[in-house]
Order: sequence, then C-alpha cells, then structure tokens
Amino acid sequence: MWAGVLTFLAGVLLASAYFLLKNRRNTPYLDLDLDALPSLEEDLHTLAGLTNGAVTTGNACQILQDGALFPAMEEDIAAARCAVHLETFVWTAGEVERRFVELLARKAREGVKVRLLIDAMGSSGGDDENLKRLVEAGVQLSTYCKPRWWNLRRFNHRTHRKLLIVDGVIGYTFGHGIADQWLGRGEDEKHWRDTAVRVEGPAVQALQSVFMENWIEESHCVPAGEGCFPEAEAKGESDAHVVSSASGDAVSSVALLYTVAIACAKREVIIQNPYFAPDDGVCELLAMMVKRGVAVHLMLPGQHTDSPFVRRAGCRLYAQLLEGGVRLYEFLPTLIHQKIVIVDEIWSHIGSTNFDARSLSLNEEVGIGIRDTKIAAELKAAFEKDLERSKELTLEGWRRRPWYSRLFDWIAYQVHDQL
Repeated sequence: MWAGVLTFLAGVLLASAYFLLKNRRNTPYLDLDLDALPSLEEDLHTLAGLTNGAVTTGNACQILQDGALFPAMEEDIAAARCAVHLETFVWTAGEVERRFVELLARKAREGVKVRLLIDAMGSSGGDDENLKRLVEAGVQLSTYCKPRWWNLRRFNHRTHRKLLIVDGVIGYTFGHGIADQWLGRGEDEKHWRDTAVRVEGPAVQALQSVFMENWIEESHCVPAGEGCFPEAEAKGESDAHVVSSASGDAVSSVALLYTVAIACAKREVIIQNPYFAPDDGVCELLAMMVKRGVAVHLMLPGQHTDSPFVRRAGCRLYAQLLEGGVRLYEFLPTLIHQKIVIVDEIWSHIGSTNFDARSLSLNEEVGIGIRDTKIAAELKAAFEKDLERSKELTLEGWRRRPWYSRLFDWIAYQVHDQL
C-alpha cells in the first residue's frame, strides 16, 4: 500500500514540477523571408510593429557607461517634482543601496510620489532595515511575486526589468542593479561592465507604461495625476521604440525583436551580452547572416561570471557559431553585463534582456531600440574599446578542449531553458 502511495505522490510532484517549469512564453522557430525584410535604416516601423511597439520621433538619448549611471539617476531623482518610479531586479545591501534609500526617502518626505518595485528573488540580498526606512518615509514599496504557496506557478517568473521614470518626462533603462558591483568602470572582477541609456522625449511614455504594467499587477493600485503621463514633447532627433515581454504573453516580443533585428541586417551585427544560452535556432540565424555577407560579432563573458552554469550551457553552442563564421570574443577583466545589439551602425538596442532562454521565455523584460547613427557609433566605439580587453576564440583552439569539458557543456545545455 505504502509503495502505491509513494508512487502516487512522486507522480504528483513530477507533474507539478513540469507544470510550473514549462509555463513559459512561446519562442518558436521562425520562418523568415530574409529578402522581404527591410533595412532598419529604411523602415523601423516593421520591427516596432511586429514587437507590439510604436516608433516615436524627437527623442534625446544619452549613453551612460558603468558607474556613471548612478550620479545621473541621483541628479534626476533629486530634481523630481511629482513622481519617481523605479523598478529593478537586483537590490543588494551596500553603498549604492544606502545612497538610493536616503534619496528616495527624502523625496517622499518632500511630497513626491515615490513608487519602488523590487523583485522578491533579486532583492533577497537587500537590507530589511533600509526597506523599512523607505516605507516609514512614505515610499510606496511593492515586491514582485513574493513566494506564497498559492503562487508557486507564478514564482517561476521574475521581473528582470530595470527602469527609472522621473516626472513622466525622463526615462532610463539599463542592465545595472542597485548594488555595489556596478560602481567603477568595469576594471576588475568586483566592478562589472554595463551600459545604460537616459531618454527624454515621447518614448518615455512607453517606458512609463511598462512600469505601470508591473506596478498595477503587483500592488493593485492605479497611479494617475501629475508625473504619470504628461503631454509628450520633442527633445531630440532620435527615433525610438520600446519593447517589453511579460510572463503571460503568447509569444516573446523580446525574442522576436532580437530575431527580426538580426535578420534585417545588411552589413554588420554586434552583440554584447552576459548570459548567452538560447535555443540553437539563434546560432543558425547568425550563421545564415554570415553567409549573406553580414559581419557578426558576439562578445560574451570569459571566466568572470556570476552564473558559471549558464556560461557552460552557452559554451555548448560556441563550435556551431565559430563554424558558421561568427566572430566570438570573451571579455577578460570582469563580468560584461550590458545587453547591447547594434545593427548596420544605425540601430541599437539597450535594455534588460539576456540572450538566454529565461529572459527570452520567462522573465518580465524591457528594452529600447534607437535609430540614430551617433548613438550607434558611440556604442560601437565602446565595443571596440572592450575588444582591447578581450580574447577572440578560434575554431581550432575551441576544438582542442578536453572531452570532459565538452561533456559538461552538453549537460548544462540540457537544462538551459531554466537557468
């Protein structure tokens, strides 16, 4: 009898685990007519429309590298008059947390509506006393998907979005977290390499909408009034479109964005990403672009990574990439954490989305595509500077790895969709 009971319980547990872990957005292999896709110089509306976005003109975009993000954010928050909305995955105790707690608490006491959304898992390293100080000062604090027995299915989804919107007129999206490893200049393993963008103009409303989606979902409160959706004004010359994915989407918009943007390339694709473990269809696409005469450059972390298992899962794909003619580089000094795509020196994407199955199929993500040759040139110059601190991999050298290393990569890749 007991054997039957145990067998039944084991079956229930396995079925539940499958139900929980397989609840994910669809990222199917796509039937792409490469000759029908327009260049991003000629037509950005197709890319934006396919990914549930809309192109806005008149945006001013500023690239911020590494620790330069925090002073810029702090200056804008300090000048806020109506509302400060901050959403982040990583929130960890330290100097950066202390600075933001003091500033956000001060603004709340001044009467500014401060709404802070942090992820339950990503903020597990935060200081509880500091969070208590925020609430006591009047900050509206919400935690995304706290673990509860009734929401285990949902708990597999995280908000990985990184957003700051000030007064509805200034927006940021970035790869950084509120943690000390993002201070500095990416100079060593304790100071990570990352990139952010500050935006003024009509695209800020789209960033605000993405924040509102998660805020309303978690807090059940609907913000309105000053500092939420003021009338948009032109501030610059960049065309921009915002893309986001949520756990309930039928198809991953961020996965579709990456795929279509790469397929639209006519000359060059540059990718910098910290976690590369997608389905192998991505490798097929990159190799296909090389065959069409597109130069494809992919920069990933070397030995310095906070997720070695994800890195080893990605290593399973390196031989396929190198055989396909992709130029593959490992960044050496520290974890390269920015999520950058540059196509044909005119269109760029910056945001929170990693090139792994969890970001593409599970997490809440956000990013902004920018059509501006100056922004693309600035990001490409930063990439070329990063090349000076990187090592290029070769197919011959990669094939010389020992058999047990290749076996470990294969094992890691078998569970890549949950890493």
